[in-house]
Amino acid sequence: MPIDTRFPTKLDTVADVPEPFSSALKESLPSGERIRLLVHAPAFVTEEQKSPATVLAVTDQGWLLASETEEGGGTLEKADFNETLFLELTLIFLFGQLQIGFAAVSTSYSGTIKFDTVEDELYREAIDLILAGIDPALAGEAGKDPGAASMLEGWPMKIRNEAERFSPKGQRLLGAVQWPAVFGAQKNQLVPHGALLIAERELVAISEEKEPSPESPLEALTSKEPREKFGGIFTFVPRVRITDFHVSHQEGIDVLALELQAAHGGQRLEFMFASEQEMAVRKAMEQMLGS
Repeated sequence: MPIDTRFPTKLDTVADVPEPFSSALKESLPSGERIRLLVHAPAFVTEEQKSPATVLAVTDQGWLLASETEEGGGTLEKADFNETLFLELTLIFLFGQLQIGFAAVSTSYSGTIKFDTVEDELYREAIDLILAGIDPALAGEAGKDPGAASMLEGWPMKIRNEAERFSPKGQRLLGAVQWPAVFGAQKNQLVPHGALLIAERELVAISEEKEPSPESPLEALTSKEPREKFGGIFTFVPRVRITDFHVSHQEGIDVLALELQAAHGGQRLEFMFASEQEMAVRKAMEQMLGS
């Protein structure tokens, strides 16, 4: 089948995958294992860098990520669902990135895909399949929680829209906290506007694109805030991976640290938020671990 040279393409079979990815996938896929999703992304080029072409395969047991090297060869990263820790999707204007965190031999790793956001729904589909594979007992059906709207009532429009878009499908929303951006004395942004969603199967952390720091004191004094954002970072953490949490204080901000554990290793994830929401964040996390 034809492959788009500009945007990610959903493929039907491994036979449709171009080299050098096809050989790598054929050698690494267990015999008879079903492929649930197969996505090819061409090389992503910006003014600052060029990211390699990739192929992501999601199977019944895990996922595989093949990346092209500068020499024209290929590398492969793979993990079963029981080794996968979290997924992080970045969408900022035309730039998209999916990072998959996993652990093997007591060490944490990550696989990264960069792509044009025109076809970001393909990677949303991959995220849903991987989360369902990690915790199949709570694999959601299509649709949204009708009670979520009341939890998000009164939120600023942009963060509410993002929360509605990325709220897990087919699951009840058990808790939701949002916080404003925090700025320092020189109007440099310490924490972007963000939110925390807790559903039956996963925790979703939302962070808007961070404001660039002023280039000079004069710019800091004359700049107007906040400018319009064009995207953000969305982190999906399976609840079955969260073993504990901690909240620490820094200057004007708090940090939520999540302790994650998979079959062969763990990792700590940290999220910054406005100190005024400390009690709300603590309460939501305590309820989550207690449920």
